[in-house]
Amino acid sequence: MNRIPLMDMSSSSAGRAPIRQRVVISALLTVAVFIGIGIGMLLSGGASARQERTHHTVQINHTSESPPPTISAALALSDAFAQIATRIEPAVVHIETASEPATAGSDLFDFFHQPNRRRRGAGAGVLVDPAGYILTNHHVIDQATMIRVHLYDRRTFTPRVIGVDEETDLAVLKIEDSRPFPYATFGDSEALRVGEWVLAIGSPFGLAQTVTAGIISAKDRMTEGPHANFHQFLQTDAAINPGNSGGPLVNLKGEVVGITTQISTRSGVSSGVGFAIPSSMAVEVYNDLITRGKVERGFLGILLDEVKPEVARVYGLDEPQGALIHDVVGDDTPAARAGLRSADIIVEYDGHRVRNQRHLTRLVASTKVGRTVELKVMRDGREVTVPVTIGPRPSATTSRALPAEDMVHQELLPPRRHHVDLGVTLKPVTSELAKMLDLDERRGAMVAEVEEGSLAEEMGLRPQDVILRYNRRPITAVQQLEAMLDDLQTGDDVVFEVIGPRRRLNRPGHAVLSLVIP
Repeated sequence: MNRIPLMDMSSSSAGRAPIRQRVVISALLTVAVFIGIGIGMLLSGGASARQERTHHTVQINHTSESPPPTISAALALSDAFAQIATRIEPAVVHIETASEPATAGSDLFDFFHQPNRRRRGAGAGVLVDPAGYILTNHHVIDQATMIRVHLYDRRTFTPRVIGVDEETDLAVLKIEDSRPFPYATFGDSEALRVGEWVLAIGSPFGLAQTVTAGIISAKDRMTEGPHANFHQFLQTDAAINPGNSGGPLVNLKGEVVGITTQISTRSGVSSGVGFAIPSSMAVEVYNDLITRGKVERGFLGILLDEVKPEVARVYGLDEPQGALIHDVVGDDTPAARAGLRSADIIVEYDGHRVRNQRHLTRLVASTKVGRTVELKVMRDGREVTVPVTIGPRPSATTSRALPAEDMVHQELLPPRRHHVDLGVTLKPVTSELAKMLDLDERRGAMVAEVEEGSLAEEMGLRPQDVILRYNRRPITAVQQLEAMLDDLQTGDDVVFEVIGPRRRLNRPGHAVLSLVIP
């Protein structure tokens, strides 16, 4: 083997050829080394890539390992949700509707004369009887000219409408088949506690059999609307969206405890505030609709208001509870025949403690017509028992006519302002007003004027109102009332019992007005 000499760093003309050879050989060796390194890296990279692919392969774990104790409860709850959904879903139906267009008139911008298309809607319902009875919301089928019911097993039926109740927004449908249908059972909504888990099942945005979970956020929740007095909703944060209406709200036993009805939202979709009709009300309405085709509600014939703290103090209640009678409607109503009167506070109805005026309205409405119940009433600071026989709730009431306002003349006596700045001017009761209101002229003090923005306006006093009692004390003269009001101080309670010519739908009526002097 030839030995390669070490390079001599000195330069000379005699050794140029051997030096050139050594440079070429060194360059070739260098190239060979780099090629070898490159091939090694490629081989190593391929092996590494194959190794990485092997490591990234995943598999499904089919073994049933025991979970850590800290998550066992969560897994149990998850399993409960799944079992409930499996159990209740076959009883939940998807309801599809179509109705005629809202207007049949021509559109000025419809240049091509397109035909009016029917409006389509969707909602949910729940089978509550193996015979095919379905409970849903009235607004789901309202004005529908076509209704289709789609079952969990993909069968489709055209139902009959058994009955509807606009005031509670409930409706009952019925489908027919030779085989019994799967159905859900009702639970006790009264026994629900705030914080309990519930599931909502429905068809949000047409997506049938959608299950969402949440808790009971509140009970006895009141909302606004034309039939608000009959509603005391369950509130839930389970996602409820358009299309959920009529579907069931179920507890962890798989029982229906509510019928989802509406949401509170600014965006048109769920914001975590949904409402359901409690099962206690839904069952009563359902039973009436399938037996009579309509709901017959009890009736007392009274106008009610809340019991404010100042009213509770003046009338001897330990706390603001019950329902305050503003007025008794008519002379031949159950309340009038029983002797109930304005300023009575109903604190108990048929053994049930009355929470507020809406609670009493519901209790009366659910009482069978003709039944006699006992009321406990706070009257003049003492509790009295009043038996009353419940009558049927009329669709409209008749009343005596009231003359035009310009026929109620006022005597031109110099009015006197009392020293307390309620913003009201008092005068003696005129003979004409006393006759119209069927009053003794020696009773009460007439309101002649109410200043705009005053305390009197805030509490609801109106011109021509007659103040009959102040803090339960009868008023016999203007001077007597003025003397009482002169002693008022900040924090004092003021409760007036009044009668006015236009207190009840532009007709004579009583009212109880109150405030605390600021």
